[in-house]
Formats: sequence, C-alpha cells, structure tokens
Amino acid sequence: MKKIVSRRTLAETIERAQILGHVGPGEIDNYIEHGLAHLEAANPDNNSRWCDLGSGGGLPGLVVALQRPDLEVTLLDRSLSRTQFLEEAVIDVGLGERVEVVNGDATDLAHDPLHRSRYDGVFSRSFAAPAVTAECAAAFLCPGGVLVVSEPPEPVEGRWPGERIQSLGLSAVSVIEGPPRFVTMKLLELPEMTVPRKWAQIVKNPLF
Repeated sequence: MKKIVSRRTLAETIERAQILGHVGPGEIDNYIEHGLAHLEAANPDNNSRWCDLGSGGGLPGLVVALQRPDLEVTLLDRSLSRTQFLEEAVIDVGLGERVEVVNGDATDLAHDPLHRSRYDGVFSRSFAAPAVTAECAAAFLCPGGVLVVSEPPEPVEGRWPGERIQSLGLSAVSVIEGPPRFVTMKLLELPEMTVPRKWAQIVKNPLF
C-alpha cells in the first residue's frame, strides 16, 4: 500500500472481519496481497467505476479503493451485518465518502437503474459459482466493462464454457495464470433485460 498507516489499519480491519466471520481463516497479509493482485489483473482505467460483488469483509474492494483513490468503488453485499461492518470499515481506513456500501440481493440490484449497466468493471472473489457470477455481473457492466474473477489455484476444464458465457453478452474468458489465478471477461453487448433471473432460479437452474 502507498501509506504504511493505511496498510496497518486495513490489516486491523480485515482481522476484525475475520473475527466476525466475514472473512475466512488465513494470514491477513496474504488477503491484502491477493487484493493487490486482483487489482493488477483488472488494470482499471483512471477514474473508472467498479463494483465489488459480494464484498463480504471488504475484499478486494477496500484494498482496491485504498490503492487507487481515483476509482469509484461500490461494495455490494446482501448481508445486513456485513454491510454494516463495511460502512464502519470505510470510515476506519479513511475512505470516507469515496466508497459506497450497498445492501441488497445482487439479482435485484442488477435491475435497479442506479446500478444496471453502470460499472466499468466488477470484481468477484468467492461470490458464487461461475454461472451465477457471470449472470449477475453481466447486468452491472456497461458495454466494454470487465468482469475479473478470482479463481482456484488449479484450472478446471469447462468451468467457463464459451458459448454459455457469450449468451450473456460476455466475451470468452482470458486467463491470468498468476499465481494467484484470475479470469477476465469483457461485456461485448448488453444482456437481455430478463438477466439476471431471481437468485433462487439461477442457483436452481444455472446456465451452465
């Protein structure tokens, strides 16, 4: 991080998220470094607008916002307890008014004019299965926007099938081998207005 005090405070914030169960077990520094790698994989344009989909304890969104103060970052999560934590966290790490915290179901917010097709990019880390992630994220992206997803260490054949991805208006995936591994997809055309379906529907009957 550019400011040591920011990194120290960020580490304390992630540790608190860990205690509350918003972040899994593991070394705090590893979470921060992974967030920085997520940002590097995304390579956002200056002054662009990004959404952290299912932000949880603020990863990678808090890391991104601290490292890139030019970006507009929205931390989105369906859990009220997590978004309450995030609202406190953005103040604790000195982000103030620069970061928006939004509580709600992604499948509902994706149909809200304030969020639909409004983002230049979407970060996804442990949000949901690939089919659910792709269907939700596509509706948040503006044309040319990029979805950047954190991936398992080892590749899984057929995890992101091209034909199904493209039915949402997304490009075929590009893989960043890392480590850590990420995949990126660009929105080539806006998805149909019925996308995404309700959460229960896309979980029960995923596109792939």
